[in-house]
Amino acid sequence: MSTSKTHMLVSMTLSEKYAVPPELALLYDFVNSLDRRRYVEDGVAHAGGDEIETPRLLEAWMRERDLLHRREHVDAGDHRAALKLRKALRDFLQNPPEHRLQAKEAARQLTAVSQKFPLVLAVSDKGAVELAPVPGSNGLGRVLGQMMSLAETGQLPRLKTCASDECHWIFFDRSKPANRHWCSSSRCGNRQKTRAYRERRRQAS
Repeated sequence: MSTSKTHMLVSMTLSEKYAVPPELALLYDFVNSLDRRRYVEDGVAHAGGDEIETPRLLEAWMRERDLLHRREHVDAGDHRAALKLRKALRDFLQNPPEHRLQAKEAARQLTAVSQKFPLVLAVSDKGAVELAPVPGSNGLGRVLGQMMSLAETGQLPRLKTCASDECHWIFFDRSKPANRHWCSSSRCGNRQKTRAYRERRRQAS
């Protein structure tokens, strides 16, 4: 493989890998920067990991997505705030869409954490309107801007957490009825069904 192709594979973001629509790519990449998948596939154990585990890793992650100005850096406080935001988002999204109205504590926590990432209405010279971080605030506010856009367009219920206990990947449900429970029916869904079948057989015998 050529050096250029190797670099392209290394720098590919999660949203690019899974062909996620650009209007939610940043949100998708951020919530899945924590990979909790712990399953065995083709004899290989998926170990998971954390793309923003340290302030240095978070800074690199943000620079890759143009969320930092050239002279800006990520300190320990910025890192703690980012981890709290990610946890609050994941805690909220782990609730199935039909249960989110009842997820009061998760909603309150997300609201509280979001106060550190204020947004302002930004209108471009061409008339494009979006929510952008307040000047001088953390660029991760754009994550919340994308979540707000999903809510406004009625697509937020399509952002779900995989129902598999071995996965917890957050995925965008593209199915027409929006009724998927697993990020992959052929992988997580099949593993879950096989496990349930074996458990029924064990109880029956």
